[in-house]
Amino acid sequence: MIRAYANGGHCFETLQLYVLMRRAGILPNNYTFPFIFKACANNSFILQGKLAHGDALKTGFDSDLYVEAALVDMYAKAGQFCDGRKIFDEMSMKDLVCWTAMITAYEQAEKPEEALILFQKMQQEGLLADSVAIVSVASAIGQLGDTKMAQSVHCHAIRHLFLEEICVANSIMAMHAKCGNMDKARLVFDMMGERNLISWNSMLSGYTQNGKASEALLLFYEMRDSGCEPNPVTALIMVAACAYLGSSHLGKKFHDFILDSKMKIDVNLRNALMDMYAKCGDLETAVEMFSGIHPSERDVCSWNVLISGYGMHGYGEEALKLFSRMQEEGVEVEPNHITFTSILSACSHAGLVDEGRKCFTDMIKSVTPEMKHYACMVDMLGRAGLLQEAFDLIKEMPLSPNDSVWGALLLACKIHGNIELGKIAANNLFELEPNHTGYYVLMSNIYAASNKWQEVGKLRQDMKNRGLKKPAAFSVIEYGSEIHGFHTADHENPYWQEVYRKVESLAIEMRLAGYIPDLSCALHDMEDEDKEHILNYHSEKLAVAFGILMMDSRMAIRVTKNLRVCNDCHLAFKYISYIYGRKIIVRDANRFHHFENGSCSCKDYW
Repeated sequence: MIRAYANGGHCFETLQLYVLMRRAGILPNNYTFPFIFKACANNSFILQGKLAHGDALKTGFDSDLYVEAALVDMYAKAGQFCDGRKIFDEMSMKDLVCWTAMITAYEQAEKPEEALILFQKMQQEGLLADSVAIVSVASAIGQLGDTKMAQSVHCHAIRHLFLEEICVANSIMAMHAKCGNMDKARLVFDMMGERNLISWNSMLSGYTQNGKASEALLLFYEMRDSGCEPNPVTALIMVAACAYLGSSHLGKKFHDFILDSKMKIDVNLRNALMDMYAKCGDLETAVEMFSGIHPSERDVCSWNVLISGYGMHGYGEEALKLFSRMQEEGVEVEPNHITFTSILSACSHAGLVDEGRKCFTDMIKSVTPEMKHYACMVDMLGRAGLLQEAFDLIKEMPLSPNDSVWGALLLACKIHGNIELGKIAANNLFELEPNHTGYYVLMSNIYAASNKWQEVGKLRQDMKNRGLKKPAAFSVIEYGSEIHGFHTADHENPYWQEVYRKVESLAIEMRLAGYIPDLSCALHDMEDEDKEHILNYHSEKLAVAFGILMMDSRMAIRVTKNLRVCNDCHLAFKYISYIYGRKIIVRDANRFHHFENGSCSCKDYW
C-alpha cells in the first residue's frame, strides 16, 4: 500500500500509512524506506523525511544501497544540498540514480559548475550517463553557455540514440539555444520525428532570447499551421518577441489573438503585455493596463514594469511618483533589486541626480547593491557630467567593476569628450572584453570628435587584427502590416530612390529653418561637405523620410534603431517634427525619444 501511494504521488497518504504502521509496532525495512523518502522529496514533507531518516539510522538500514540512494534523491530534490552531499560522499557504492539525483539537484538550484564537476567524476567512475542524466547535464551546460561541452553532450546523445526520446531532444535543443547557437538548435528541431508543445516553445524562446524575433514570428505561424495550439507560455514568448521588435502593430495583433483564444491572462502574462506596450512606445496603453489591475493582484513585477517604462521614455519624475505610490499602496509588495535598477535608470535618463543618490542611499538599507546598481549610478553621474565622482565611485565600490560599470563611464566620456578618463575606462574594457566591438567604437568616437585621427586609425587597426567589425546601424519602421528596414546608405529597400529624394528635400527644408548639421557625428577624416553627405543617409533618417512619404500625416512615425541615435539625427528630428507637425517616436539602444513641435521628451539629455 505504501508503495502504491508513493508511486501514485499521494505523499500525505503515504506518510499517514507509515505513521499507522509504526504505531502498530511494525518495523520498516530496506523496502519501506525508499518509498517513504520518495514521498518526502519536496520541501513540504522534508521534516517528516528527516524523522524517517532517523528511523533508518536506528534500525540500521541507512547503509543499505537503495535506502542511501533514496535519501540522496530526497535531500537533493528538497534542496537540502549539505545533507544530501554528505550521504552521497560517504556512500561506499554509488549507482547511476545517486549520481543523477545530485547532478539534477545542483542543476535545478542553478549551480551548473557543481553539476558538471559531478558529471565528469561520474564518467571517470566508468558510469554511462542515461537519458535522465543527459537532460540535467544539458540544462547545466545551457546555464553556463559552454559551447564546447554542448557539442560533446550532443554527440553523446547521438551515439546512444537518446535523441529519439523527445525530452532529450528538447533539452539538447534548449541547451544550444542558451549557448547562442540557434543553427544547431534548429537542426535538432528539424530532425525531430515528433514534436510537442515544449519543442515549439523552446525554439520560439531561443530565437527571442538570441535577438532573432523575426524568426520567432515565422516559426510561430509554422506552429499554428502544424496544428499545435499555443499555451500561455507561448504567448509570453511571443509578446517578448514583439517587445524586442518594438512593433506595436504586431503587439496588438498578438494581444487580440490571446483574447480571442480565451487564454487565461494571469499576472505574468499581463505584466508581459504591459512591458511589450511600453517597449513598443505605447506607454499610454501600458499605464491603462496597470490601472486595470486590482491593487491586490499587482505583484512587484507589475510595479517594476511601469517604473521601467516611465524611465525608458524619459519620464523620471513619473517613475519616482510611482515608486513612492508602490511603497505606500503595496503593503505586501516590497521593492526588490529590479525595482531599484529601474528607478536608478529612470533618474539617470532624466538627469535627476539628487533623487538618484537618495534612492541609492535608501536602497542599501534593505537591498545589497549589485553590479547593475553601481552601473546605473556611474551612468547617472556620468551623464550629468560628474565624471570624477563617477570614477571615484568605481574605485570605492566593494565589487570588482565589470564591463557594464566601465562601459557606463566610457559612454559618459564620449558624451562629454573626456579623453583621459575615457582611455582609463577603455583599457579596462579591452582587458575584460577584448572582443566587444562596441567599446572600440566608443573610444574611436571620442578620439574622432577631438580630431585625433591617428589614434582612431590605431584602434581601427586593433579591431582589424582581432577580426572585429563595427556593428552596422539598422533602423526599422512599421507601415501597415509590414516592417521596413533600412541600413545606412541603403540601396536595398524597394523604395530607396523615393526615400533618398525625400532625404535631400528634407535637408534643404531644415537648412532654411536654421538647422546646422553636427559634423562631429561623421567619424571620418574628410571634407565637411562629404561629412554632411554621410550624415544625410543615416539609417534612422531614411526610416523617418520613408514614414513622411508613406504614412498618413495624422499618424505618429515610430522608428526602432539597434544603436544609440546620433546627435545630428536627434537635432534633425526636432526640426522635422516642427516643419511637418509630425510626432516622431524613436527607440534606440538606450531609451525612447518623443519628438513633437521641435522638441524632444529627453530635453536633449540622453
